[in-house]
Parts: sequence; C-alpha cells; structure tokens
Amino acid sequence: MLIEQFFDAGLGHASYLVADPDAGVAFLVDPDRNIDNYLGVAARLGVLVTDSFETHVHNDYVSGSRALAELRPITVHAGADAALAYPHESHPDGDVANVGDLAIRCVATPGHTPEHVSYLVADLRRSDDPQYLFSGGALLVGQIARVDLLGPERAGELARSAYDTLRDRVLTLADYVAVFPTHGGGSACSAEVAGSRWTTLGFERRHNRVARSATGGFDAFRATIAEGLPVAPAYYPHVRKLNERGAPIASRAPLPFLREIPKDAVRIDPRPPHLFGAGHRPGALNFVGNDSFAVRVGAIVAFGAPIVILSTDGEQAERLRGQLAVVGYDEVRGYTSPDPASGEETLRIEQLDPRTAFARATEQGALLLDVRERSEWDAGHAPGAVHIPYEDLRARAHELPLDRSVVVYCASGIRSSLAASMLESNGRGVANVRGGFTAWRNAKLPVSHEK
Repeated sequence: MLIEQFFDAGLGHASYLVADPDAGVAFLVDPDRNIDNYLGVAARLGVLVTDSFETHVHNDYVSGSRALAELRPITVHAGADAALAYPHESHPDGDVANVGDLAIRCVATPGHTPEHVSYLVADLRRSDDPQYLFSGGALLVGQIARVDLLGPERAGELARSAYDTLRDRVLTLADYVAVFPTHGGGSACSAEVAGSRWTTLGFERRHNRVARSATGGFDAFRATIAEGLPVAPAYYPHVRKLNERGAPIASRAPLPFLREIPKDAVRIDPRPPHLFGAGHRPGALNFVGNDSFAVRVGAIVAFGAPIVILSTDGEQAERLRGQLAVVGYDEVRGYTSPDPASGEETLRIEQLDPRTAFARATEQGALLLDVRERSEWDAGHAPGAVHIPYEDLRARAHELPLDRSVVVYCASGIRSSLAASMLESNGRGVANVRGGFTAWRNAKLPVSHEK
C-alpha cells in the first residue's frame, strides 16, 4: 500500500491518493478540483484511480470528485447522510468497500458536520486489522475541526456529536493506527493545528488537548474547542452548497488579456504591498498572490462576482485563477496591467516603518487598526489600537472615526495592505505598517495585552 499526500498550504487542505500497486488500482480521499495533480501521480505510480471517498460536504474548497467522475468511470463514495445531488455510493456506518486488496470501512464520525464520516483502511495482504484512519475533520494533529460552520443554532448539537465521536468512535482505536486528516495548518476549519501533517492515535490520545478534554465532562470540552477559532471566510456556505450539487470541471480555456476592465468587475492586484503602495489603479484591492490568495479573496469578494486580475504576467494570472477555482470563484474575466490607464488617477498607500507608525499614533493622533485574528490580538497588540479582523472590516468600517487618519497593521503587512486598500476605496486616508506587528515587536515598541 502506498499513500501520497497532497497539501494546499493556503487552504490548509490535505488530500490523498492511496494505491495498491500490485493490483494496479488506487483511490482518492477528499480530492480538490486540481484533478490533474492526482492523475499525474497515479500515472507515475502505474495505477488507475477507480474510486474517490468524501469524508464530508466541504466548506473550504471545491471537491474534485464529481469533476473526476466526468473524465473517468470512477465511483464516488460518501456517508449515508451526505446529501449529494450527483451519482455516488452511499455508505452506512460500518459498510466496507474494497479497492484491490485494500478494505475501506466507513465510520460515522459526526461533529465537524452532521454527515461526517471517516475511513478505516486495512491492507489485507498484511492483516484484517485497520492500520490507517483517514479522519477528515474528526481528528486533526493536535486539534479537531470546528463545529460552528453551519451556524450557532447547530453548534451545540454538533459539539455534542464531536464529543461522542471522539470518546466512542475515534479514541477507542489502537495506538498504532496512523491518522491522515483533511484539515491541517492554515485551515480556517479549525483553531491552530500543529505543524505535522499526519499523526497516530496513540500520540494524539496523549498530546492532543482537545482529545484529552473529551475524556472529561462535556462543558469543559465545549469550552476547549471554542478557543482560538479564526473568522470563517464568507465564501464557506456557498462552497458547501456547490459541493452538494457537485462542481463541474473548471474552465481550461486560456485567460484573455483585457484592454478594458468591465465596470462590474472586482479589480484584484496581486503585487507585494510595497509595489502596490507605490502606485495602483483606482478601486484595486491588494490581494497578494501567495498561497493564501484564494482564501483572502473568498473572505472579502462576493461569491460569484466577476474578477479581473491586475497583472501583465499571464502565467501568474493563470496560476491565481487556478487557486480561485479551488474555492469556487469561476468568474475570472481576464487579466490586464496593474498600471493606471490613460486618464486614470494613480493612487498610493504610504508604507510606514513601525517607529514612524508609533509616532503617527502618539504624536499626530492617527488611529492604529489591528486586522489580525482574535487569537493574535490576545497574544499582544499595539497600545490603543482598535481591533477589527480584516474579514469583518467592510461591515464594521463605520466604527472608525472619520476625523482621524488610519494606520493599519497585521502580522507581516500583507493582510493590512488588503485592509488599507479596502479603506482607501471608501475614501479614507490610510497607511500600512511595513513588516506588521512582527516588525513592531522587533523594534522593541510597546506591547499591550489588555483584552
């Protein structure tokens, strides 16, 4: 048995190709829309992908199972309670499917979502005993996946389900079982996850504080799983609905270079903050084109909105379109220059070093705005700063006084540059802190821990 893990660092998403090379077959677990990646590895291993297993209806990325089924005669598998509208095999708790000499047992593990299942896999050439658990969100490295994504009215019910799942279905497995989760570091589907991308039941039973808390009372467990949760990106409910329907193959047509930007299109500038700040087009939003690009777009841009990427690099534009497709943003109209067109004003956002930002606040009355997550704020922030996570800024911008200029910071200057561009598009005077709060600490400037 061979296992290949695919990890999207921006989404914190892990998926798997599991192969029986002797039988020449393989299956996938929780694949995303980049189906060519899986087919390429299968070709390298000399195996044929015959099946795809979904642990749950995902919120954070678009599943590739239906798209792959459009290309290949594969069977898609899901738990009995998964309301998928496309052809699939539905498995009740305890049901077993076989791929070559690999036996895959469905285990009902509700909590992260009500329909959630995990898959226990046994390599029958070695033993009937299961050796691997593809846990989805039921057990992560040092955590479990959050239970509040379907709304506060269901969070209590799902917290109880997660508690029972750990106590009765997961932590009862043997110590030697290797655990391969779907969510890892960087995923907004959980609080902070440890850096390792796989683990064992024995290690998690001993070192996972959420798993340990499940051995005690429910109230303490529920308090533990509520700690440190990031803001859930606004696109999550839309992607869940898309995955219930089943997403088709993403467009492979070349992305056109545009001479004019459609009036209704969102202008996305992926350049680094210092280049964006030095001069950009009116209305442009600075979503830096790194691994987290798609998640930040999904947190701010309305789902289904038409998008134009401001870049003259066609390869970069195609790569970013691919990232957006994984979170369901398919309306990328094209790409064009980030430089202002003839007759357009060139806008600039000042990039301040931390000491200058501190002086602006203390001597000139500028408002420091912290756009990090709550857990980052609680760990220390600039004295007197206002805290609004960047995901909430559009809805809460009215809380910022109009008679003060705004200096925005995050951890490194990337999220804050996006926030600054959002405020600028609303006519606010704004500056960005270069290097963010990391540079602030390195400059030995004051740090507050007031809540």
